[in-house]
Amino acid sequence: MSNLEKFNQTLFVSLGSQIDTERFIQYSRNEQFEELRKPRGFVYYQVQNLKEASELCQEFIKFYDLGSSSWIGGRVIDNENNFIAMVSYNGRLWKSEKFRSEEIIL
Repeated sequence: MSNLEKFNQTLFVSLGSQIDTERFIQYSRNEQFEELRKPRGFVYYQVQNLKEASELCQEFIKFYDLGSSSWIGGRVIDNENNFIAMVSYNGRLWKSEKFRSEEIIL
């Protein structure tokens, strides 16, 4: 049985951001202060399912006004730290963390 097929499993999704250092130096002073107020690193939040994981990622990205180069979250794991899925910047779900992975359609 694959990780996607397990029922009643506890899922966690990572939410996080980083400073886009290439763009940071081009920002105005005010934009730099705004960028520095955004959270750094990432944290895992418990979710009920993959749909909720995708929605939570999208809310996080929108709330902090993150660009795709600042988004570092989206990894979905179970309570044993096994990889389940990846949520990309646009909210789509993938079966692998590697590029050119198969999409998960809900």
